[in-house]
Amino acid sequence: PVKTRVSITELALAFLNAATSSEIGLTLEKGRVIRLLAAILSKRFVILTGLAGSGKTKLAQALVHWLVASLSNYSLVAVGSDWTGNENILGYPNGLDSSDYILKPSLSLMLRARMNPDNLHFLILDEMNMSHVERYFADILSAIESDEQIHLHGDVERRADGTCIPAQFRLPQNLFIIGTVNIDETTYMFSPKVLDRANV
Repeated sequence: PVKTRVSITELALAFLNAATSSEIGLTLEKGRVIRLLAAILSKRFVILTGLAGSGKTKLAQALVHWLVASLSNYSLVAVGSDWTGNENILGYPNGLDSSDYILKPSLSLMLRARMNPDNLHFLILDEMNMSHVERYFADILSAIESDEQIHLHGDVERRADGTCIPAQFRLPQNLFIIGTVNIDETTYMFSPKVLDRANV
């Protein structure tokens, strides 16, 4: 197919038509959709904030379903209040088997994005501030800023479910991260270093 340039406004209108006419049945303002698309196009890390139940996760899911070629190109991960390290995002080497790696959905998505550079991939982190973001997301924040490789293990080779897990890898350019945030007494505030790396 011939590639053509389209404006953000045209993209927003196309998404609005798709979202309102589908089973999702979202009611959206054009201005907010334009802002969301502009945020994603300018940075690969976007944070949606608002009141609980205001539709942040549904909006992210609707946009991702509209953009991705296959539902295997996105993952919705609910952040737990007990996340104190990066193993919930990046997995970890199996201490009982030197050839095995414990894979997590977010890392699995990143590796798929790395293997399929022509397709968009989205990681949706729901309730991102249920735990301290700096504790479980530090490696990703650093990689977003520096474009350096993320270290996973120090072995020649480890595998998870037959998939070779590299010792280190760079965040793929076709990977986008959308976080949702509720601000209340049960959540943690973001530090400036998190906000600097995202569009909010």
